[in-house]
Amino acid sequence: MRPSTLNGAVPCKHSNPGFGLTLASAAFLALGITAALAPGSIPLDEVMEQLKDNGKLIDEIKGELKKQNLNAEKVVCIGRRLRNQWVNLGGARAIPYNCTVGSRTLEIGVELHLCDAAGKELDMEAPDAPAQATEYKQLNLTWKWS
Repeated sequence: MRPSTLNGAVPCKHSNPGFGLTLASAAFLALGITAALAPGSIPLDEVMEQLKDNGKLIDEIKGELKKQNLNAEKVVCIGRRLRNQWVNLGGARAIPYNCTVGSRTLEIGVELHLCDAAGKELDMEAPDAPAQATEYKQLNLTWKWS
């Protein structure tokens, strides 16, 4: 499943303020989230494909790759996957990503929103969320280079 990556859009048909989970690179392992997300590697070219709707970020990445004479498919990022207890979403990749692009590091963050089949936004920490979630959306994409 390719997630939606929307900047400023409404996450679900029936959105609940406060249910969005901000996932910044520094907060990978916040309490309660560790069980929901598992670490894993992903090539930068796959990250770029997932985020292709954000032209500014893609242009920055391409510029940095060119500047350092690197190929995106050879750059490895660390990201997160939804674990298998997420009945309909298990294994799906979700931001945040942390990518070492030559001598620089790119941190990509987002708000993750989970929705059920009726479009109702779910609280990720609710006990029944793993069984009910059928879609996820990534909103308010942020990134920084260091």
